[in-house]
Amino acid sequence: MHRRTAVVPAIFASIFFACGAMPTPDGGVDAGEQPCLAFPRRIDANYTVEKGCWLVLETPTIAAAVTVTVRPGARLIFSAGTRLAFSAEQVLNAVGTESEPILFTGASPVRGFWKGLRFDGTTAASTLEWVTVEYGGETTGDAEAANVKLTADSRGARVGFSHVTLRESQGYGLWLAGSAVLPTFTANTLTANTLEPLNIDAETVGRLDAASVFTGNGKDEIKVRSYRLTNSGTWLNFGVPYHLTSDLASLGSGQLTLSAGVKVIFPPEGALTISGDAAALITEGTAANPVVLTGETQARGAWEGVVFDGSNNTVNQLKYTRVEYAGNTSSDTKAAGVVLRADSHGVAVKIDHLVVRDSQGYGLRLAASARTDVTSSTFTANALGAVLTDSNAAHQLAPDSVFTGNDVDRVFVEGMWVSGAVVWQDLGVPYVFTGVSVSPQAVWTLAAGVVLEMRPQTRIDVGGDAAGFHCAGTATRPVVITGTQKTNGSWDGIDFDTTLNAENVFDNCIVEYGGGGTRFGWHGMINSRSDSHGVRVSVTNSTIRHSATWGIYFNRAQLGAVTGNTYLDNAQGDYFHEP
Repeated sequence: MHRRTAVVPAIFASIFFACGAMPTPDGGVDAGEQPCLAFPRRIDANYTVEKGCWLVLETPTIAAAVTVTVRPGARLIFSAGTRLAFSAEQVLNAVGTESEPILFTGASPVRGFWKGLRFDGTTAASTLEWVTVEYGGETTGDAEAANVKLTADSRGARVGFSHVTLRESQGYGLWLAGSAVLPTFTANTLTANTLEPLNIDAETVGRLDAASVFTGNGKDEIKVRSYRLTNSGTWLNFGVPYHLTSDLASLGSGQLTLSAGVKVIFPPEGALTISGDAAALITEGTAANPVVLTGETQARGAWEGVVFDGSNNTVNQLKYTRVEYAGNTSSDTKAAGVVLRADSHGVAVKIDHLVVRDSQGYGLRLAASARTDVTSSTFTANALGAVLTDSNAAHQLAPDSVFTGNDVDRVFVEGMWVSGAVVWQDLGVPYVFTGVSVSPQAVWTLAAGVVLEMRPQTRIDVGGDAAGFHCAGTATRPVVITGTQKTNGSWDGIDFDTTLNAENVFDNCIVEYGGGGTRFGWHGMINSRSDSHGVRVSVTNSTIRHSATWGIYFNRAQLGAVTGNTYLDNAQGDYFHEP
């Protein structure tokens, strides 16, 4: 190989040469070092950079399909404003060793003194191993400059990183395009950079390894340029948060896994959306290291929240996860920190030890076709209430969760149907029905202690033999069905129409402030009507009070016991059975 001794400018001589000594990668000097060689201005064929000191006086021009190989112990010193750039089929193989690393540095130890390494749409894989790149990332003409930058179109840029140190950049340590391909990314250190250690597209985050270090920078966060995620990947906990710049949508086959301890910061009005059956979000927090999804500011509505949109993927999971400061209501009055929404196609998420707090809307919102197990979770400090659920999903809420401490301690229920044979449990807060009417299609049971509040002019319709309404209270924990307004007739009542279901039972229940359904021809707060088919309802050991009409009004076809009840303040009378 032909070499040429450099003519060293005064700036290099003044900085690096003292009695023949040269800088070493750890900042010391090697008194036996030979004078630096000038790095070629043009490289027209494959070229090897041998061990020793090289001065890069200007950005070299590299011919197409050329491979530049850098040997262990080589040190490339760059003058101001220069860079080393590769594109298309060009390749850089800089493979050092632990004892003889390779150094790319600036002629002056000043951040941004040179521009750094750049790989633009490289089709063949380059390799950086046991390499230090420092004092690059000049941001004068590029606000997103980095010591090493991989830019690309759909072809991608391919570089493997192993035991690479990226430090003292004026910009980022490393900048990766979404189509960047990392054959390896192992045990790298990104530190002492002015901006974040890493600016990365969401598509590439899953290629980072657990042994790498991203601390000690001007801003210890991993900056994630987001929009969509089509590649599956696991985001690891590096002890620094991921900070998204916009929405992130997991689409197609993209399955995003967040490891224990991961923290993700969302920008204003940002959201994490999971769409389609193949897409999924899997959080794997633990009691000691939960996954945290939060906003840039600690204010309610700082971001939109987590939205599962028609993803019927059974691997969807929120486990030991905290979602906070979400539920922005500026564009959605029914916003929530976590939303499960879908049409009849359905949406599935397992929820275990989830905490949703400080939402500007609700803590949790469940669509009618939502399939979930909500266990040991907490919904607190939310502005509009703990949960907004469709009537077909309310039975999936369990009493081992916490629904208190909100501005409004209620579970709000919308919808028209209770389709399955289900039990609504006592959650320690009332259910508030927000629709006009609700009708069971099978046996709907209210467990002991349940409080169901009805808004004005709302009703419960029970019709047909398959339908049943079962209030199963106890003497110490009655079921309470009441109005949100404590006035006689504030809600319509409960109507049984040609249903002979034996599960139509009120036992140890309190039914009050109804009887407003006279516009339907109803005569009582608990009302029955039937043709010759008949109707079966029993009311026992219950309190019936504050009706604007009869407390109980049954037609002649009614079957079932009416005994042991207490009546109070029913405008037209307590109990009437047509003869």
